[in-house]
Amino acid sequence: MNKTSGINESEPMKTKPKIKPYEKNPHGYILIQSVTLARIPLAIIFSIVLQTSEFSVSTLIWCAGLLLLIEATDLLDGIFARRHSLVSEYGAMLDPFADSLSRLIIYWSLSTQGLVLFLVPLCMAIRDITVAYARILLAKKNQSVSARSSGKIKATVQAVGSFLLLFGPVYWNITGDWTINLLSGIIITVTLLSAVEYVRDAFLSIKD
Repeated sequence: MNKTSGINESEPMKTKPKIKPYEKNPHGYILIQSVTLARIPLAIIFSIVLQTSEFSVSTLIWCAGLLLLIEATDLLDGIFARRHSLVSEYGAMLDPFADSLSRLIIYWSLSTQGLVLFLVPLCMAIRDITVAYARILLAKKNQSVSARSSGKIKATVQAVGSFLLLFGPVYWNITGDWTINLLSGIIITVTLLSAVEYVRDAFLSIKD
């Protein structure tokens, strides 16, 4: 016991409980998750517009605008979360879920219009289901389930690819529609390879 201060130095210092992002700023936290989830209904609207409208300049503008809005929400939710210290494991799980589902809807819609090979959304679904189970294993081991570098590369390639494929009929007169096979092959390769990092981390977590 320290007689001058009256503090028992043998007692451990009490640490303040860590404030969760939701408790710190509930309105901001809910806003971020809402922006993240907005990608799914936007992708559904994209699908409806693409499949129910005749191919025209106005259809391309509407669809391209929706794709831009989807990508903007993907960028803004992360920036807002980091700027206001609202990054969380829940958000880290919700973001790739919204990404995967929205892009699966987009590429399925493109495939129904003959703008991309049907194998692309099929491989995307296989990859996403595999990664989802890998994330479950990682979560059980209390390891981070946030997006890996390969996942971010995959997201970028899929995002750019969706615009190039959407505008395919515009430049096919110059290049020919062989670009469908080329772009589809690139997207399939990058998509499937992006699962390797997650599967490896999950396998290593099981061994630990």
